[in-house]
Amino acid sequence: MLVLDITLGSAYLIHGAYSSVLLVLLIHFWKQFPNQSISNTAGVAVFSIAILNVYSVLGSLYLGSHFNPNITDVFQAFYFSMVSMATVGYGDIVPVTIESRLFTVSVVFFGITIFTTSVVYLAGIAATDTRKIVNKRLLKMKNHYVIVGASQVAVFVYNGLKKRGLQTVIVCDEQHRDLFPPDALVVSGEVTEIATLDKASVKDAYCVMALEKSDVENTYVLLAVKEIAGDKVKTITMINEERNRSKLQLLHVDYIFSLPEMGSEVLMKYLSGETIDNNTIADLVIHHS
Repeated sequence: MLVLDITLGSAYLIHGAYSSVLLVLLIHFWKQFPNQSISNTAGVAVFSIAILNVYSVLGSLYLGSHFNPNITDVFQAFYFSMVSMATVGYGDIVPVTIESRLFTVSVVFFGITIFTTSVVYLAGIAATDTRKIVNKRLLKMKNHYVIVGASQVAVFVYNGLKKRGLQTVIVCDEQHRDLFPPDALVVSGEVTEIATLDKASVKDAYCVMALEKSDVENTYVLLAVKEIAGDKVKTITMINEERNRSKLQLLHVDYIFSLPEMGSEVLMKYLSGETIDNNTIADLVIHHS
């Protein structure tokens, strides 16, 4: 950017000064970045993109009069180069001579091969680094809430915890990842496996909620949580079928709730004219195991 500002002259003096200061600061603080090393392949990718851009821009400027309209400045050359390398081809700048057409063909060819490959590789590195950042954040979390499952109840509970500003991690299989917002901390994998729950820092959590649609899966989740954290973590589960209540209670879960039971009790109290307050709802929703 600094070289480009210098090339454009005095009109971009202020931006050039900003680029200079930014460059000095980046050089000074580069060691504080977690990934200051760069692999040989990434270096080749960056170098290839830079060289290809220089070739395209300088070639477009050199053959500027061979285009309609003529390419007369760096911005026009850069714009034409990027449009050609991306194979978009808007048609607002057209090569009209054999030389310019051959040059454009070479830019398109290099764009399809070198440019696209390099950009995809660098994007892959960025995605990997993002996953590393998320994993580091998960390892540092303590006294957070862990929701295991992808039921509608799990989605509503997550939204409620998020509104209250409470740290929450979701554990679900990959196919249900889209049920939760993109910015949610999600650990994807087999929810009943200890390795998956470990990634959510279950042993340091305040509360783990088994909210799967199947009581069998909730049972396996609770068993895995007990093996990881023992009795140090509060556990909550949802009963999907009332006949499984006694089996779930054998796991010594801190709280058990049943939505069908709650719904029927609230309806009966309403029909019989009984008072329904917060304490009543709490007693219906949560049952100490």
